[in-house]
Amino acid sequence: MNRRRARPARRQGLQAGAAALVVTLLGALVVADNLRDDPEANDASARADGAQPAGPTAAPAPPQRVLPGTVLLREPKPPKPPKPEGPVLVEPGTGRVGSGLRVGPLESVEAPIGPAVQGTVTTAVANLPNRTSAGGFATSMRTLTSAAPDFVMLNEVSSRGDDELRALAPGYDAYRDPQADRSEGGFQAMNNAVMWDADRWTLVDAGRVKLVEDDGSYYQGRPVVWDRFAMWAMLQRADGAIVSIVSTHMMTNPAKYPRQPGGARQSRVARYSAGMDVLLDTVDTLAAHGPVLVGGDMNSHPGQGPWTAAAKMTSAGFGYAKDRAVMYLFHQADVEVVDHREVRVDSDHPAIVTTLDMSGQGPS
Repeated sequence: MNRRRARPARRQGLQAGAAALVVTLLGALVVADNLRDDPEANDASARADGAQPAGPTAAPAPPQRVLPGTVLLREPKPPKPPKPEGPVLVEPGTGRVGSGLRVGPLESVEAPIGPAVQGTVTTAVANLPNRTSAGGFATSMRTLTSAAPDFVMLNEVSSRGDDELRALAPGYDAYRDPQADRSEGGFQAMNNAVMWDADRWTLVDAGRVKLVEDDGSYYQGRPVVWDRFAMWAMLQRADGAIVSIVSTHMMTNPAKYPRQPGGARQSRVARYSAGMDVLLDTVDTLAAHGPVLVGGDMNSHPGQGPWTAAAKMTSAGFGYAKDRAVMYLFHQADVEVVDHREVRVDSDHPAIVTTLDMSGQGPS
């Protein structure tokens, strides 16, 4: 009987001892936790143990962002500054074949819009008649390119092939729509050419527009029918700048030669004026991408009337440089002429060489 009673008592003693041990351990954990949270208590404890107090505590790290219900997120890195975009350059073009066989302006060009054009460009404009000898033509081409112009605009060169033009002007490329116009008066379709320094400029697109069809007049006392055209080329520089060049040869002066064979319903003055309107519409299309320069034998003089090339172009916001007669270079009015001179070539017209400060001129 006594043994049986002693066993429950022993169990009770063991249980009580275990409970006391648990209480002791919990108390120790609480004390340790308080010491972690209380720097002064830690210092006091250290002094009680003979240890030196710790130095100043470091500033707490900024809290990390927490996405509720998941994990800590790493702070995002600051974004890198965007890289500046380079110029928008296009693949070299080859031009259009068979364009300008009917009267009408250029309506569109698939090309980027160029940035403002900085710096200077130099142009040469010349009428080198087909009757010019081979030697005289070669000498004239050397004269035109001796100033290293960016662009050359030629008239009356239908008898000169493009390869001949390139051979006589090393480093220059040339454009002329290769398809002939078989209509009456269409032989003038090959009359104009555009050339450019191939190291500085790349062809984007090019073509031809017909300005005047079946202009009947008299030449050296005999009746003739001539069409009139403009050759254009859009060119791009390595910095992305775009400049369009238009080479044209307008009708013989209608104020000086108004007579027409047959019963024409339109005067030659009215026909010239309408041709200039086609040219201006073409210039507007090109100008949406960058500045436009128009050069050639315009066969009219300032002051002859509102139909003239000078009057039409200045009313559209262009200025011009010219020779003493009918050779012109038209440019946007904000462009500054920094050098302009006549040069002698084998022709009945002097050529003109002009340097322009483009003054940041851009698309319009």
